[in-house]
Order: sequence, then structure tokens, then C-alpha cells
Amino acid sequence: MTATGSTAGRGAKPRRADDRDLVDSLVTELQERINAGEIPAGSWLRQEALAKDLGVSRMPVREALRQLQARGTVELIANRGARVRLPSTRDIIEVYELHAILQGHAGAAAAELITTEQLDRLAAAESMFRRAVEELRSPDGATTTAQHLWHEANTEFHHVIIEAGGNRHLAEVYENLHHKVPRNLTWIALGNDVRRLEKDAGEHAGILDAISRGDAMATRARLTEHVKRASDLLVRTVDEIGQDSSPRRR
Repeated sequence: MTATGSTAGRGAKPRRADDRDLVDSLVTELQERINAGEIPAGSWLRQEALAKDLGVSRMPVREALRQLQARGTVELIANRGARVRLPSTRDIIEVYELHAILQGHAGAAAAELITTEQLDRLAAAESMFRRAVEELRSPDGATTTAQHLWHEANTEFHHVIIEAGGNRHLAEVYENLHHKVPRNLTWIALGNDVRRLEKDAGEHAGILDAISRGDAMATRARLTEHVKRASDLLVRTVDEIGQDSSPRRR
């Protein structure tokens, strides 16, 4: 990834569109790394190191960090720099409360509007959840493979539901909410416990069943309960992370 800009002619102005595109691409790249856990919550983001890693100057990195701060992904601390935020329990409760409303509404609509192609994609994602469980349960299974399968399945499953619901503005709000809580926290909460992962896969299978039957009421109820359970699990996980990182008394 390299910076772009116009140098033609003395005193030439930078190509503003190119500058915006570069910053947008940096925001997307950094957000994805944070969401995936490649840059864990609590990590310091050093502008010079990021600029070198991404092959750009510090200026677009600085602007990208400001935009990530506006999203709530990063916090800028005076005289110290930028750090990836660990969401508070209140953050999780409030974000997932909205998730439940949006997912429930979109799911109810999807039960009535979903196409055959979308239903096939939903079924493929549900199958991927079961493969993730099998991978984690297997003596020779790899946690990283299970994690990759689960992330891909979860992203696709819920994306298809939002898409099938047909409300573009709802989809935009839902996408913005994803930046508030890194998705790797959900894996931390689920990934080391096969029973939790099995329960999660079973809930997705139940949601698929309700949508397949065109049962809008059941779909809304199952999605709402699914998101509520995820919220409770994440709150406990963040509490545990906070306790582990707090100073211990001697």
C-alpha cells in the first residue's frame, strides 16, 4: 500500500480524492486487523511503526487514527498516543441491545423476503459453524482453523440476514455497530469451550430453520435471544479480561 498524490507543477495542490481514498483504505485495514485480533484491545498504535508497516507517510496514518477514534475503536490519549479500546461492559450491553433490535427486525423481514440463493448461502454458513465445532472437537484439530471457519460463518450468516431483510439504511447502521466491539472478543468467549461453540452453532441452526419455514415471529424471537446470550457472554469475558489486567494486591 503506497501513498499517492500529485506533484505536477510548482505549488500543485494534492489530489484530495486520492488522499481521502488512502485514508479510507488505512481505516479499513486497521479496523480489520483490530476486529480479527491481530492488533489486540489495549495495544498502543505507534504512528511511525504503522506508517512503515503500511508503506505510507505518518500524516494519513494520523488521520486514519482520528477516524477510528470517531468510530469508538481507538482512544487518543494526550501525550501518550493512540490505543485500541477494550469496550466496557456498558458498551457491550448498549451495542448488543441495538444488535438485537436490528437483527430481529431484519430476520423477520428475511423470513418473508429471502431468495433461494440467499437461503443457500445461509445454509452453507450454518454448515460451516458445524465444521468449526468438529475441528475444535477433533484431537488433531487446529484452533486457528476452527476460529477462521467460525468467523467466516458468523460474518456470512448475519450478513445474509441483513441483506435479505432488504433495508439498506438498517444495513448501514448495523455495519457501523460492528466497529464498536472487535469480533475476536466473541471468539475468546466461545473458542476454548466446545460446549459453548456447539450451543452457538445450534442457535444458528434454529434461526435458519425458522427462516426456511417463513416464520417471521419465530425468527425474530430466536435472533433476539441469540444476540442477548452473546451479549451476556461478552460482558463476562470483558469483566474477566479487566480483572486479569488490573493490579494485584500483595
